[in-house]
Amino acid sequence: MNQFGINNVRTTMKKELRDVRSSAYGVFTTVKDSWKGNPSNGQQDTYPKMIDPVRFKKILVTIIKILILAEILGALTEGLGGKGWSRLGFDLLIAGILYIMWDKIKRLAKDKKAEYRLKMEASSERIKLWDALAFSLLWMDEIRSDIPADRKRLVVISYTLIALGVLTAFIHFGEGMMALVISGALVLGAVNLLSWVVSLERGEKETLQTELKLAHDVQVSLMPKQNPDVQGHDLAGFSLPAKEVGGDHFDYCYLGPDRARFGISIFDVSGKGMQAAMSAVFTSGAFVSEAKQSGSPAEILTRLNKSIYAHSKRGHFIAFLFAALDTQSKILTIANAGQTKPLLKSGDTVRWLDSAGVHFPLGMREDSVYQESTFQLREGDVLILVTDGFTEAMNAAKEMYGAERLEQTAKRLGSELTAQQIVEAITANVKLHVVDTPQHDDMTMVVVKVK
Repeated sequence: MNQFGINNVRTTMKKELRDVRSSAYGVFTTVKDSWKGNPSNGQQDTYPKMIDPVRFKKILVTIIKILILAEILGALTEGLGGKGWSRLGFDLLIAGILYIMWDKIKRLAKDKKAEYRLKMEASSERIKLWDALAFSLLWMDEIRSDIPADRKRLVVISYTLIALGVLTAFIHFGEGMMALVISGALVLGAVNLLSWVVSLERGEKETLQTELKLAHDVQVSLMPKQNPDVQGHDLAGFSLPAKEVGGDHFDYCYLGPDRARFGISIFDVSGKGMQAAMSAVFTSGAFVSEAKQSGSPAEILTRLNKSIYAHSKRGHFIAFLFAALDTQSKILTIANAGQTKPLLKSGDTVRWLDSAGVHFPLGMREDSVYQESTFQLREGDVLILVTDGFTEAMNAAKEMYGAERLEQTAKRLGSELTAQQIVEAITANVKLHVVDTPQHDDMTMVVVKVK
């Protein structure tokens, strides 16, 4: 290489050094603030700030490029000095391998990023060394953003130890094997610290999963185990939570002291997870108590609303639909507190049944007084009660299943289908719409077919 080529390399190195110096100053400032804590309203921050991922990635890549250029320049100097070109050839080989690896990783990022993430999340899956390397580089920003706030300082310490270990090995601090021993000790300490952070998070996650499983078992135990046997009517119910536990619930009961009417409740608690499940359990118990004292759906919801308002925090609501069937006269009475309207299929027509009065969800207003509406059912009629998890089910294009699709599906139902078969047919049609899109809300349905 002539002098002009060497000067170009040196110019490139100077530019990269300026970028590193600028980035390093910003990183140093961030780390310093991280350890000291920045005052906020006169108080110290509880947790340190992490280095900005974009800045961190920029300085890391720039340092790697500087080291590669420095190494190649050193090899060129040796070759021009008459010491041979073997070092340069070896460096170019390593640089080529690194380039090929990085190019492959970038292609993986475009084509198989989601697949790699699923593989890494499956702890039972065998993970190859290359897969782990590709994942750590592809998901650098996501991994850093997922670190819990109270663990960020430990991760910063780990990165610092690794940096000191690499620096020690690079400058050959000490004599003989001493640099390697010190470097290894620092890196081992960092790895142990990171391993502890990961194991602690996994332990907390497993504990939470156990608690969610127990809550799920309690919630499921309160729902009907089998379809009820009601004179003159065929009934079937179904509930599928979006997570381990959800806020949807349905139940059956006979109303009033004389048990003259059969009641169907279906409700949706705002929120998801443990809190929603516990609210569903409380609401279910309170409802059963109220149903034993009254045969009126409107009166039951009005009294239930006062109880829920008194025991729920503000902003926490329950959409509740209660339907009562007179098994002799086949008269349906409904009271609706913000739940999806019932859909009635009668012959070749379908219509949504509306109830009179206010429709505020339970727990929204303490003084809500609910009213009820009655409808005459006939032989062959099909009543469909659903939560919004069905109508708002979305596919990958963010298109909701919607009320119109439910109407069309109901119209196509054959008169020979049982209530259970109708539940299965509607559920299958919704799944056909969403395909493989993850379920984002609880899905609950009760179907009543008049014999």
